[in-house]
Amino acid sequence: MASRIRRLLFAALLVASAVGVLVAIHFDRARKLTTQQTFVAPSAMVVAPAPSVERVVQLRGHILNANGDAINGAHVRVTSAEHVVAEVATDAAGQFSFDRLANGSVRVEADHDPEGAVRSAEISISNVATDLVLVLVPASVHGVVVDGESGHPIAGASLSMDGVPFLAPGTTSDASGEFRFAVVPFEATAIVGVASGYRTARVPLAPRENLSEPALRIVLRAAPPIDGDVVDQDGKPLHAQIVACEGQPFEVHVESSDDGAFQLPPSAVGCDAFATHADMAPSDAAQIVEGRHTTLRLGAAGSIAGFAIDERGRSIDSFSVGIESFVPARGLTPPRGGASDFKDGSFRLERLVPGTYVLTAATSGRPPARSSSIVVRSGAVTDNVKIVIAQGGAVEGHVFDDHHAPIADAELHFDLVSSVIGSDAIATTNASGYYRLEAAPAGLFTVSARKEGYRVKLVSGMTVSAGQTITKDLTLAKGSGFELSGIGANLSQVGNGIGFAGVLPGDPADGVGLHPGDRILRIDGEEIAGLSVEDAIQRLRGEPGTVVGITVERGGETLDVAITRATLVH
Repeated sequence: MASRIRRLLFAALLVASAVGVLVAIHFDRARKLTTQQTFVAPSAMVVAPAPSVERVVQLRGHILNANGDAINGAHVRVTSAEHVVAEVATDAAGQFSFDRLANGSVRVEADHDPEGAVRSAEISISNVATDLVLVLVPASVHGVVVDGESGHPIAGASLSMDGVPFLAPGTTSDASGEFRFAVVPFEATAIVGVASGYRTARVPLAPRENLSEPALRIVLRAAPPIDGDVVDQDGKPLHAQIVACEGQPFEVHVESSDDGAFQLPPSAVGCDAFATHADMAPSDAAQIVEGRHTTLRLGAAGSIAGFAIDERGRSIDSFSVGIESFVPARGLTPPRGGASDFKDGSFRLERLVPGTYVLTAATSGRPPARSSSIVVRSGAVTDNVKIVIAQGGAVEGHVFDDHHAPIADAELHFDLVSSVIGSDAIATTNASGYYRLEAAPAGLFTVSARKEGYRVKLVSGMTVSAGQTITKDLTLAKGSGFELSGIGANLSQVGNGIGFAGVLPGDPADGVGLHPGDRILRIDGEEIAGLSVEDAIQRLRGEPGTVVGITVERGGETLDVAITRATLVH
């Protein structure tokens, strides 16, 4: 019996020993996994820390300059097989992070002017967080552009980078033909030189990690222009606009003559070109080949048909319809015409360029109303479009001077209601300064009050439901000019979007660094694609002291700013 007990105890010890060995092996493997391993890539140190508790794929780190200082606003991207899969900008501490990347091998690249660029070694992405510290080193390229026959320098040549899968800034040659790129991303495969009257030249770039600044000689050789013509679907020649090399630094814009003939510079060779016309669909893109005549055939226009009703679904007998905003399917935005008048509740707009439209309809005594987005296709009719011209709300109150005395005979109306149809609502104050302004539009609106001898007062950021009334008292100040609350900038149509035409010195927009030419992408986080200039202005106006967030695009970079509205007197 005692010997049997000893045998059982011995067996138990063997099992415990085996378990201990397995635990030790598992612990040793876990220890190896959680031990940070450091390796140095060209100009980069990569550290792999312990597995993340959350099963969220994440890559994060810091971008530094050669002195070890954090770089704010560096462009950081994750690439896989030379394709950019994600990109961000570093914050003030030089930090960046990427979440939910697909498992696999990637590289992290970063650049910032003038510090340079950096590319990491390959990193294996898994469900383990990876920390990086990348140090920027110079990655510039310089050179000279010369004539292939005389060898003389060419001033004003456009230089760009080929092979970069994101928008990268270009440069131009100076009076001595010289140029320099302060930062050339590692994806760049060549420098492209373009000048009027010359063929496009491409000079390959060798791998630049750990290399000094390459010096390139770009030789441009003269070439004849490319001839072409524009015709409609029936082969009839037309006067139209032609765009070649769209989106590239050397984008070309020309017009065909009345017989449809046009010429493109030699720099367009190898690019695609297409024609646009205000009453037709853009042509298909055609590649420009040296020595080959190019014919661009415009497509058929589209149409919109629909009807206008009131809030009860009843047909509106007489009304006007116009194009409030338009985003073309391709090419430049054609000029918009005015509103057209219709009767018996239905309307039809012909000869429309394909794209996405928003219409505005209006009838007497009611505020203008918007349609939803309408897609128009080449040669097709988009029908059964319904626009509801509903009863508006009302604004009432009193108008006083700065001593709180009532002002009689002041006129009030709604400002910038639409880009195509104005509001016919108007009110005049009585002897006690009282007014009531009917037919307030849906959404944000502005009330304008004016009286001779006083500044025009614009009060924005108001809303009222249909059939309801809100109260707003206004105070007018003696003098000339106008007074409103906003950010102090002028907007205009910029290509297919809306941008800043001017920024008033000392006003809030100027204070946060907005520039003329900045294109607006979002207002308070909402995309503005399809909005009219007037709609965008209403969103930027508002009560003084309130904040509006704006996202703009400038030179290929995206900037977010927060602006506190202020009372502006001009």
